[in-house]
Amino acid sequence: MKKPFSKVLAIMISVAMLLTAVPISFVFAAEEGCDCDYCPSIVIPGIFQSKVCYLDENGNEMLNAEGEKYSAPFFMETTDEIVKLALEEALLPLGSLLLTQTDIEHRCADAVASVLGKALLGNIALDEYGHVIKNIKADKYTTSLANLSEYDRNYALDQIPLDNYVDIAGLDHLYFFSYHSTGNMIDTVNELYELIQIAKRETGHDKVNLVPISQGGSVENALMQLYIDKGLDFSDDVNRVCYVVPAADGAAVLGDIYRYGLLDDDDALYGYMFPSLLDEDQLYLSYLINLILRILPNADVNNIIDTAVNVLIEDYLEYSTLIWALVPSGDYPACREMYLSDPEDVHIREQTDWYYNAQVNSRKYILELKEKGVEFFDIVDYNYTMYQIVDSWDNVNADGIIHTDSESFGATSVAVDVSLPEDYVQANTYCTDESHNHIDEDRLIDASTGILCETTFYFKGQDHEKTARNDVIMRLAIRILTDESFENVYSDPAYPQFNYGRDSRGAISNYNSWKNYDPSGLSEEDAKEFNEALAELRNAVNSTVMPTEEFNAAKDRFERIRYKIINGEEYVEEEPDAFITFITKVFKFWSEVMLRFFGGKGYSDILLFR
Repeated sequence: MKKPFSKVLAIMISVAMLLTAVPISFVFAAEEGCDCDYCPSIVIPGIFQSKVCYLDENGNEMLNAEGEKYSAPFFMETTDEIVKLALEEALLPLGSLLLTQTDIEHRCADAVASVLGKALLGNIALDEYGHVIKNIKADKYTTSLANLSEYDRNYALDQIPLDNYVDIAGLDHLYFFSYHSTGNMIDTVNELYELIQIAKRETGHDKVNLVPISQGGSVENALMQLYIDKGLDFSDDVNRVCYVVPAADGAAVLGDIYRYGLLDDDDALYGYMFPSLLDEDQLYLSYLINLILRILPNADVNNIIDTAVNVLIEDYLEYSTLIWALVPSGDYPACREMYLSDPEDVHIREQTDWYYNAQVNSRKYILELKEKGVEFFDIVDYNYTMYQIVDSWDNVNADGIIHTDSESFGATSVAVDVSLPEDYVQANTYCTDESHNHIDEDRLIDASTGILCETTFYFKGQDHEKTARNDVIMRLAIRILTDESFENVYSDPAYPQFNYGRDSRGAISNYNSWKNYDPSGLSEEDAKEFNEALAELRNAVNSTVMPTEEFNAAKDRFERIRYKIINGEEYVEEEPDAFITFITKVFKFWSEVMLRFFGGKGYSDILLFR
């Protein structure tokens, strides 16, 4: 599902830039050793999955001009305040540009960038040491879910549905590490280290399991480095690490944005970028945007985009070491030179260099820790096109946000739906058994070049943002965390190395709600269809290896008979609004005509033959 337009700016400016905490001071008395077989597990969530609040000087949540709590993660002002800001700072420069078709001294670009920066990221800006200037703090859960309020417990389980883990190991064995995603990395991993010690003391276990998710993968990199810096042994505290779609080597989308900005070539900006970001029923808006952009000269449109990106990074994200950790190691040296070369950046540069060291050495650290008995597992989404807002969107394999090489610790791939060359032979870089096959059936991935080739599981076509909706991934993670006999991709045929993406939301709840329904009151035809559709849905829900298309077909078939039972009539696909369909075709036609004959030229460029 593509993003609704209300989220496009967040995707383009914020999430893609992905794609100060309260010190833990509780002291727990050591419990007697727990005699269960389950190590406590600590979830290290992804970007913006922690509950973060904007507090006043008394520790109460700040209210905006309308008396409402600010909304995380950006804590933006009210619409009226943003409009006021835009009118004050950008109205005259934009009006001048529209009238003269010339952005004199780049005043409009500077004004628009300033408004975007203040509106989007102004409240989460950081100082030169990498600490949030305003009182922005993540709620800290310095104990297990068993001791949290019902609200906090439900919040944690909403972020990653590990309810079945709780059924097996207990609430007292599950911890949720909360942190401010755009804050300070070193502070964050020190807090994570403390939570590990708390979990050991509370449960009486010698070791914990870690579950780094997405951005949590970069936090785990820093944690391994922290242990080295402290002269401690990571293997003394950690039993298993179960990565779930980790940004282990950052996200290509962020590296591209830092180095090159957003896509602004003509084919992208006036062609496919906006249509790729909007839902089908909003395509008319995407093509309209393509046409509206031409009101401004092409050069000024590009300059506004580039200036906005530079301001957002240089003025607001430059000092966020957690965001810097999402820059791929291959991009970091160039990005460091671009943004952190001034003398006043020394404090941040020391911290980002520290993380860069952890990042480039993380694979070596993992291999060394495996020799010491730490078990590492990895769950990877792949073959899902990256957001079409940066140069690399069509030349890397990805899951929408994170490129496959990063998630898989080095697996070989080309691009989405692009097979490995015909003469390509499995490399077996990290596989000791040449009889093993680590290439998927479509020859999209050679897992043998990933450092965890025997313990990495791949889900084809899975969207990064919907990973938690794939019940097979959640079941696999729980199996890894609760079953020590589950050792690798060969341990259970139900969980092969290469599997399929799916969105099980609705399917499981439908099955559980209707599995005991008595269809005897239905017509013979409907009762037959209900029983067959329910059996098909049961098979889909219970299967862990069903191709995406088959799973979706089972979901849809049952939904149709369910609709008929409830509403007394056949389900009919809603016809698209005739007017919307018409204007979509019109806007698309003219958008494509303009691009074909005039490239990215604005209307004034065309009229003035520029």
